Amino acid sequence: MNALKRTDLLKSNVRMELGLALLLILSCLSVISSVGCSTGSAAGEPKVLARVEVPGYLEELNLPVYADIEDAEETYYALVIATKTQLDNAGVAYRIIDEYVPGTRYLIAREEVEGARTEAAGLVNVLYDDGEHIVVRYKVELSELLPEIGFDINFMSQYPIWSGAPNPRTMDKASRSAAAVSFVKNSKVEAMLKAVAQEDVELATQYLSGEKDVQVDRKMVTISSRHTYREGTKVKEATQYVYDQLDAMKLSPSFAEWTVEYGEGTLSNRNVIGEIKGQTTPEEIVILIAHLDTVSSMKDGNEPGADDNASGCVGLLTAARIMSSLTDEPQPKRVYNFKRTIRFVFTTGEEQSLYGGTAYAKAVYEAGQKIVAVLNLDMIGFSEIKDPPVKPKQQIKIRNKKFKTAYEKDLPVAQTYLDVVTAYGMDQVFEAVLTPDGEACSDHAPFWTVCKEADPTSQCYSAAWAIEYAEDGFINPKMHSADDRLKLNNKYHMNLPYYTAVVKAALGTAAHLAQPVN
Repeated sequence: MNALKRTDLLKSNVRMELGLALLLILSCLSVISSVGCSTGSAAGEPKVLARVEVPGYLEELNLPVYADIEDAEETYYALVIATKTQLDNAGVAYRIIDEYVPGTRYLIAREEVEGARTEAAGLVNVLYDDGEHIVVRYKVELSELLPEIGFDINFMSQYPIWSGAPNPRTMDKASRSAAAVSFVKNSKVEAMLKAVAQEDVELATQYLSGEKDVQVDRKMVTISSRHTYREGTKVKEATQYVYDQLDAMKLSPSFAEWTVEYGEGTLSNRNVIGEIKGQTTPEEIVILIAHLDTVSSMKDGNEPGADDNASGCVGLLTAARIMSSLTDEPQPKRVYNFKRTIRFVFTTGEEQSLYGGTAYAKAVYEAGQKIVAVLNLDMIGFSEIKDPPVKPKQQIKIRNKKFKTAYEKDLPVAQTYLDVVTAYGMDQVFEAVLTPDGEACSDHAPFWTVCKEADPTSQCYSAAWAIEYAEDGFINPKMHSADDRLKLNNKYHMNLPYYTAVVKAALGTAAHLAQPVN
């Protein structure tokens, strides 16, 4: 072989080696965030979605966790997106659910109507069923189908709720205690609670669920549905009605528009916001949130949603009306004032994967607002009415004890709720039960995860969910149906004494968290 040929071959080999090196570098860069580029780690190894058992605390898993769930047996587990090598090296039991393709979104759906999981198995590709939740790949039509057959749904986080960092950052003590106050019974709060009347709660529910007409834009309308995007104007009427109510209370209401991709197009709607400005630390904000929208398997416009979730919205409106009371003077003043700002947030799109709540949580986070506590009211009016009467239970849900840093972040909100129930006598009407199961299928959940893209070790905001207790494994059997009403067959379906007591508990919790002042 002559010298020229040897030179050409050498150049060719160098180019080939450089090309392979560049290819290896690019492959490493594409996976470095999860598998690294060390010897023994297969560059470009595909990822999987897996159920991973959590033997201790979630923070001890050296894996990126995208959801944490309790199954039907109350066994706590994590949903992880990682390579098989990562899973094997973690030394934990796991089960592969899906071969992960970058960009895939997953829905986690919790069965709320008995038989929904069986029905879903015949309609969609269920990747995993834990006896209470199913996991499916997201398709736009599932945002409507799954709620209609009896599920509450939410997207699995796009970013790890736990990053798998080997040296987890301890939670900042100031942020952990931001919602906490030393609990002392307060005469002003007691006066607020005495102003909550059962007949007012019933009437407000009749207005929002179409039992009685309301005035919107100077005409009388029937809010027979509050569906986010069915044809018609009912949800617009409902949001305008809430806006008008807040405006009459002088709470400076506003609409917060949101838009999401939906199939080949987009879906848009609006949340409604009102607030009472704090007197001494107005930058610290306590949020009461409830979803206004409804869903039903009926597509004839008959979706009253008295419990799901006119009840939560009535809780917000009642609290707003009483907390914003004015003196009867020529120049009226607030009867009650608070150190912190109290914000009332009514969302839409909750039934279609928490669209409105997610948009709002993202907006306040990006604005750098200091949200010290979030209390979500979603389904607070139903408990089985028995003869003789039996004291009903109610749940206050926060993140799981095995997700220690997150649990400690939420606990002050839940503990304040429990203290209010005991101190002001609502425990004579119902039993409040702390339920740290981390259920994420309502509007509190976006506040748990909104900061993850920017700060994967943060536990975001403190949030809790007040919801009626699951009787025999399921809550209101008429949810997501045309029979979700105050009365059925001329008998009360919703338990008004219990419902009214829960409204009082929510009002009292918001007042204590916001800290009344003279």
